[in-house]
Amino acid sequence: MNVQMLKIRGLKKSYAENEILKGIDLDVKKGDVITIIGPSGAGKTTLLRNITTLESADSGKIEFENIQGDYSALTRQETKKLRQSIGFVFQNYNLFNNKTALQNVMEGLLTAKRMPKQEARTEALKALERVGLLEYKDQYPVQLSGGQQQRVGIARAIALKPKVIFFDEPTSALDPELVGEVLQVMRSLAHEGTTMVIVTHQMRFAQEISNKIVFMVAGRVVESGTAQAVFENPRAERTRQFLAETLVQY
Repeated sequence: MNVQMLKIRGLKKSYAENEILKGIDLDVKKGDVITIIGPSGAGKTTLLRNITTLESADSGKIEFENIQGDYSALTRQETKKLRQSIGFVFQNYNLFNNKTALQNVMEGLLTAKRMPKQEARTEALKALERVGLLEYKDQYPVQLSGGQQQRVGIARAIALKPKVIFFDEPTSALDPELVGEVLQVMRSLAHEGTTMVIVTHQMRFAQEISNKIVFMVAGRVVESGTAQAVFENPRAERTRQFLAETLVQY
């Protein structure tokens, strides 16, 4: 039986008069690979950033481990605990340019986990090995390709042993020939049972890797279901239109 890990209800976010998220519900169970798809401007990235408190949601309820309540009333301690229990892989890597690959992965272990330096080094080396970059541990970001930098970003996330990893369009900043190496690492994580919530425009990859698809348009969930159901027999006309257009491109 799948264990409920994260439950979001009625998540809303506006910028001035522009309502970006219009009451989003999301359930994440242990081992889920959930991919959020939709046209540009649907609110997908905003959703991830609000769930993880990288941005402040206007309202909405969260249940995650022993955190239960409204986003607008989360205490500093609850926010800290939430951030310590998740991983986040950014679109543009967000690496420290003055630190090596190894130091970038160690940073969160030292600052967020307060791990002793030698233990942090050991865990960071394990994470770099998992993403195939152990031999590049002493390289700085400028010496790495975009795909390698993103793999360092993934190593940084998995080193923290998070309950859930969020991926915000992890391949959109990459040259096409570098996309495959990042997707392969994500496939490996999925096969290991890592719980992931992914925003991507890689439709074939989403169809292959996900056990659940969430389709968003203009700040609302239009359709959700298994990858097979959404891709092969979408219920909503807007979903059918979107997939017809994007599957041709990819």
